[in-house]
Amino acid sequence: MLKVSLPVGKDLLEVHHNMWTGKDQVFWNGASVSQKRRFFGSTHVFRVPNGLTGREDVFRVKVGMGFNGTTYGVKRNERVLLGTWTDQLTHSSRGQMPEAPGLDLNNAPPPRQRPDAEPVPRQDWSDEDLII
Repeated sequence: MLKVSLPVGKDLLEVHHNMWTGKDQVFWNGASVSQKRRFFGSTHVFRVPNGLTGREDVFRVKVGMGFNGTTYGVKRNERVLLGTWTDQLTHSSRGQMPEAPGLDLNNAPPPRQRPDAEPVPRQDWSDEDLII
């Protein structure tokens, strides 16, 4: 049963978790990359090729089950994409977050300008900066 869908750039990571059978399965673009049975949790580690850099990215997907319910954590190359309470990720430790070129949704927004000031258009970005 599908529980989490996480878009990663142009790819899609899916976590299927069946509480009754104890089976967790991770899909990358519709293809199964890891499958495990678990009691309280499971960790799935798999590699996928990165078309931009030519190297492989290592993904670590954790599925946990406890008194707080089911938790999901996703890391790419040990950088948090989807965090849980065990990651201890706060605004002050955002260095662990992924860095998107040009557009960073993990940092605080820039300070607001006064309404009487004219907005300054940004000319230092391109369409490639919008792809994570």
